[in-house]
Amino acid sequence: MLEPNGAGPSFRRLILFEFFVLLMVSQVNLRAQDARPSVYPKALSDSSRRVVFDRGAFFGESTAVPIWENGYLVSREVETFQDRTPNVRLYDQSGKEVREAAIWFPGSVRVLIYSATATPDGRIIAAGHAERSDGTAAPFITLTDLVGKVTDVIQTVGFFPANICQAPDGTVWSFGGTGYDERSHPKPGDTLRHFDFQKGQIGSYLARSTFPEPLHPGPEVHASIRCSTSEVVAYSHSAQAYVEMKYGDGAPHVYHAEAPSGLRLGGITATGSKKVYGFFSSGGTGGLYYLSFDEANSTANWLPVKGAVGAYTKLGVVTGLWGSDGDKLLVSRAEDTTGVAALHWTTPVIQ
Repeated sequence: MLEPNGAGPSFRRLILFEFFVLLMVSQVNLRAQDARPSVYPKALSDSSRRVVFDRGAFFGESTAVPIWENGYLVSREVETFQDRTPNVRLYDQSGKEVREAAIWFPGSVRVLIYSATATPDGRIIAAGHAERSDGTAAPFITLTDLVGKVTDVIQTVGFFPANICQAPDGTVWSFGGTGYDERSHPKPGDTLRHFDFQKGQIGSYLARSTFPEPLHPGPEVHASIRCSTSEVVAYSHSAQAYVEMKYGDGAPHVYHAEAPSGLRLGGITATGSKKVYGFFSSGGTGGLYYLSFDEANSTANWLPVKGAVGAYTKLGVVTGLWGSDGDKLLVSRAEDTTGVAALHWTTPVIQ
């Protein structure tokens, strides 16, 4: 069993409230403008490829929004209550399930999976926490083998790895939370951390004090992280912050980046340096945005991709962003009657 970190009931209630808010938002986004002018307006090409995925990747009792990573669509269940219950699944480029894992630890009464990703060879990396009957919780990052069996575990004591991605060297980056004290104030600590499955934590950056203290949900909750060939990037909706860090740098660069008005973050992806895209939606309206950077002021604006934002009944509107494959974005489109389970490979173009 993982060693507990002593998280008390009030702290756990805060954490669970934040993650169930995120789950509800995710499921509403699946079921269901702030249009500023840009010097370089972007649009989407026609689809170069379309694959219909198993709907189980998107819909379930506690199914979170899936992501595309390293050639796989990664789907996870937020909570499980018993051993041998699959809570992470991988789907390959044919749309079929190819692997599943039941992340569980002896002595647990519940396991929450915050985030999950896939390695290029098809193993699963998952982050979450395991709860005991006495109310203590132990946060972790775990790696499976090619049949879905857990082989490696990192205990991230005092840090809740809410969002994870794998760098090209096999290490794991996480944008996460530091927890709360008995007065519901955030504990001090860094929010961007770097882990190795053999060495444990190998890097720690971006103090929680960088973000406003009275921030509920915390900066790690309505957030997304991606690892590229040269850098790690993250966006926090609640903190209105975009974070990027080259792998060789000693500190991240933080940009103030307000989200589109009235819309909720569904996820981000990147096709290269400063080529960052996000999906925002609310109540059957939303779509695909990209970041426009002002380096002099360390700010960034989310601008709508031309024709890809609006009501979901409008042709061309993007209804889901799942990730990127090289220079292509994987999206769902309003005109596809199959719904979000149909993924389209498409290329951003400058008009």
